[in-house]
Parts: sequence; structure tokens; C-alpha cells
Amino acid sequence: MIRLDRVSKTFPGQTTPAVAELSFDIDEGEIVVLVGPSGCGKTTTLKMMNRLIEPTSGRIFLDGTDVTDVDADELRRKIGYVIQQ
Repeated sequence: MIRLDRVSKTFPGQTTPAVAELSFDIDEGEIVVLVGPSGCGKTTTLKMMNRLIEPTSGRIFLDGTDVTDVDADELRRKIGYVIQQ
């Protein structure tokens, strides 16, 4: 299971968060699609889930373990996602 708990990301020099207080669970085997207009935080959310970028606040868990407690390369081997352009 992947759990996002009140995850936010504000990029340096910005006052408006790219992602604000996002919380949801993804159960094992579940397929999830993030849909929305350009700039709404879809890619930022995915990049935070596999630690390509770090959240400003909140926590992300993989099978109950905080992803910041896992080596980033090891974490990325366990998570797959597809970005459509």
C-alpha cells in the first residue's frame, strides 16, 4: 500500500504550493490514474512518491514504512509509473 498523508510541495521562490495537503491510499494491485489540467500537481505528486523530489511537508508511506527511511534507489525499484505526454 502507498499512503500519502497531508503531502504538500512548494517550490523555492513560489508562494502557492504545487501540491497542497494531499492525502490518499493506493492498495496493493490497485491501478490509479491522476488526471487534471496542466500545472495541477500530477507530475509533482508522482515525483514525490518515488523521491525524485522531496515534499515540503507531510509523509509518504510504502507498506507502512516512511519512504524517507528507505534508500531512494531501492524505493524506485519498487515503484513503477507511466507519464503520458
